[in-house]
Amino acid sequence: MSAQIIRPIVHALRHHERLEVDYGAVSSTDRDGRIIVPVRFVNTGSRWHLRAWCEKAQNYRDFVLSRFHGTPIQEGKLLAPLPPDTRWNTHITLSITPDPRLSPEQQQALIRDYAMENGQLRLHIRVALAGYLLKEMQINTKMLDGNPAAQQLILANQDEVKEWLF
Repeated sequence: MSAQIIRPIVHALRHHERLEVDYGAVSSTDRDGRIIVPVRFVNTGSRWHLRAWCEKAQNYRDFVLSRFHGTPIQEGKLLAPLPPDTRWNTHITLSITPDPRLSPEQQQALIRDYAMENGQLRLHIRVALAGYLLKEMQINTKMLDGNPAAQQLILANQDEVKEWLF
């Protein structure tokens, strides 16, 4: 990541200022300019994101740092106070267990690997980071892999947390 991109972001974050940025999202074929208010840097295990208020979306978004282009332009102070970041401020507990389709021996190996208590790993996490954690742990919440050895772990309390994940 170049200093010409990071330096203005850090400045805006420290001084609670707005930035005009050129961002290339995967969901859009066009790079589009937008005004953001940086809030924090987030490492999701595989890459760095910038959590920011997006004026275009009127919501908090996670921007992949490597997708910024050019030099962000300082746009000055906030026009109004930012609303609360509900997904950042809300915590949930993910209950991770071995895939029950595995043999008892395979399940025990995973229980030891992850130091699970009573056969489960309970992770207290911010809602905004839950999807990244599940991806990092290779837990697919949409469907089970046909081969349980390929996925190994499942989200046991999916019904309790699905409103936050999908």
